[in-house]
Amino acid sequence: MYITREDVAAAVSRAELVQLSNDEGYGEPDWQIVDRAIAYACELADGYLMGRYALPLETAPSILRHLCTDIARHWLHQRRINAADFPKPLEAAYGNAVKLLEQIRDGKIHLGIRAAAAATEKPQPEGGAYHVRGKAKQDWSGY
Repeated sequence: MYITREDVAAAVSRAELVQLSNDEGYGEPDWQIVDRAIAYACELADGYLMGRYALPLETAPSILRHLCTDIARHWLHQRRINAADFPKPLEAAYGNAVKLLEQIRDGKIHLGIRAAAAATEKPQPEGGAYHVRGKAKQDWSGY
């Protein structure tokens, strides 16, 4: 898991977390619902990272915590809000998180950890110096 309950609670106000997770709308947050949002966000991130990095990641970069938090918030809001009434900043944050995960998957953004192929391969020995030879010099002085 790249995020915890505390990460989600820090990103959303307590009252909003209660409204989004507790079907009664008052009292304490329903942590089982929050855990489902966390699992969804982390599994989605793993789906993008699967081909590039060996999973599970030993240490999760902090960028994944932010991306997964935005995805979990979106999942929680999606339980309650009609798509037409979705808050624009939240929709933009979710779109940005998915876009960044796609860029990580495509190798445009690197997490600073070894890729899956590199983690299993032994380093290749140096091949030595390259020697390059050009064609013989031609005399074009008569033109």
